[in-house]
Amino acid sequence: MSSPKYHAFMCTTSRPEGHPRGCCTSKGGGQKLFDRLMQKFQASMLWDKGVSIAQASCLGTCNAGPVLVVYPDNVWYSPKTEDDID
Repeated sequence: MSSPKYHAFMCTTSRPEGHPRGCCTSKGGGQKLFDRLMQKFQASMLWDKGVSIAQASCLGTCNAGPVLVVYPDNVWYSPKTEDDID
């Protein structure tokens, strides 16, 4: 098995209602968007193209959530809807 060239991580952290930092899930559905991302990933067979996708706990940018980061390029995205994932 070869190592992926790119690693994408999407925050799916869930915190209690009223938490001062909020969470990606409450700010637009981090888990829902991750599920859509995985559908697109599988349909596009991105693993064969050297891409790996995983859920992450807090990535520390709660004010921008939900967030997705792609390494090694350190590119950050803030998808708000499933259309943003498409």
